[in-house]
Amino acid sequence: MPLNIDASWIENRLNNGFSRDDLKSVLLSSDREADLLYRAAREVRRELFGNRAFIRAVIEFANTCRCSCVYCGMRKENTEILRFTLDPDEIVSVAETALANGIRTFFLQAAESEEYNAEWLGDVIRRISDMDMMVLLCVGIHSEDDLDYWFEAGARKFILKHETSSKELFEEMKPGFLLEDRIRWLRTLRKHGYHIGSGPLLGFPGQTVDSLADDLILMKNLNVDMSSVSVFLPAKGTPLENSPVGDVDLGLRFIAAMRLFLKNTLIPATSTFERLSKDGQLQCFNAGANVITVNMTPSRLRDNYELYSERFYVGLDHARRTIMRADLVETTEAELFNK
Repeated sequence: MPLNIDASWIENRLNNGFSRDDLKSVLLSSDREADLLYRAAREVRRELFGNRAFIRAVIEFANTCRCSCVYCGMRKENTEILRFTLDPDEIVSVAETALANGIRTFFLQAAESEEYNAEWLGDVIRRISDMDMMVLLCVGIHSEDDLDYWFEAGARKFILKHETSSKELFEEMKPGFLLEDRIRWLRTLRKHGYHIGSGPLLGFPGQTVDSLADDLILMKNLNVDMSSVSVFLPAKGTPLENSPVGDVDLGLRFIAAMRLFLKNTLIPATSTFERLSKDGQLQCFNAGANVITVNMTPSRLRDNYELYSERFYVGLDHARRTIMRADLVETTEAELFNK
């Protein structure tokens, strides 16, 4: 597969579409080619959204999990971490703090927990939505009735990472789960009115560039509203705790590919890039990202939400400084779609 990416090659693909081999070329691009791709990605972002980005706030409100994912520190077999579910009043209080700081999108995230029911979460959603905040959920798979209940309470967006488009790798990483079920559930979320988000974890042992190209195609076929990539970092107490970390440069090329191929999705600069590389989130914005998430999980508990060990926690000052250094202007999610 020849790699000869120049400005005319990029313009041709933007006008006529990217093949699977084209996507692989983007992912395997040289540093010189990558610079051209990043510049083109920023231009696509500018055309669609202006030179603007927004900040959302996340609270990780429960870490009890029924799953045995081999890469996650919250897997049910890990007995070394303190399990918690936050009190609803504390969650709402954190949302009020976010709102007071100009953040209008609030991200409720939890492991696949059975420690709360639909009514419990629905009450939290309703209280935050009544503050005129956008509510985004990332809480795993629940019943369709729960989805309707939460939608009626005010939730409008739902992130469910497909993790990898490789059927075999998915089943190896997430024992007891099937990729086709995950994809079906993403379509179910759309059917129930949600804007959906998905994406891979880049750097799983055994992952290939071919499967990463398929990740991009899968997100295109799902017509996702939000697309993301996180770089794999091992978590203590898991079967993969001694595995090597993922490739940041490949992750940045994946961000550019999302912007060029999917175009108008919301793409976050995830914390894994900052954890692994100096100014990693700034590099994400320079590759086409337009969202950054501030972590507002109470500091006494957040280390127990162990997506990976020794996490980098994004603070508000860091987020605002990063947006400014990327020569972007902070806005809100609602305003971002009005150029």
